[in-house]
Amino acid sequence: MAIGGVIMDIVSPKVLGSATTVVFDGVIAGMRKVNAGMTVRSFPIDFKKIVSILMIVVVLYVLSGIFQLVQQVVMTRISQSIVYQMRKDLKAKITRLPVSFYDGHSKGDILSRAVNDMDNINTMLQSSLTQLITSFFMFFGVLFMMLTISWKLTLLALLTLPLSILVVSFFAPKSQTFFRAQQHELGVLNGQVRVV
Repeated sequence: MAIGGVIMDIVSPKVLGSATTVVFDGVIAGMRKVNAGMTVRSFPIDFKKIVSILMIVVVLYVLSGIFQLVQQVVMTRISQSIVYQMRKDLKAKITRLPVSFYDGHSKGDILSRAVNDMDNINTMLQSSLTQLITSFFMFFGVLFMMLTISWKLTLLALLTLPLSILVVSFFAPKSQTFFRAQQHELGVLNGQVRVV
């Protein structure tokens, strides 16, 4: 579903570009007639061809939406099933733990793992993993499409990749540190709410 959606998304702009080419060719043909001294009431633009191209683009976008919808439904079912099983396993584990475990761990930390961490796993499976798969295929699909249009512009665009990698490698470790601190504080907050 991800591959199908990406293919539709990548092909659509190129098909739409052919409509621009039809308009451009009509304008150029009209300008040639004007320059030749002929009277031109309207430019010879093939509107029937433009309408047929637009219909193809609409169909491509509808198919892309269907592929993405099916992909989202499948990933939602998978993620909910996995998280449901994990919650059952966690409940079984909590009932087997000795009392000394609860004396050594705060209620907020245990509650945070049972609720917030499970929700984060659910979000990762449902959204982040889907975006990762789609982005992977989108990158190579767009790269291929760019190469078919202009290899020089493609190389120029690829020159920005090292800069992007440097920025991500600088900010990613810092965000991980903040995320861990957030999870810790969330556990403390849950413990305070539980006590109250």
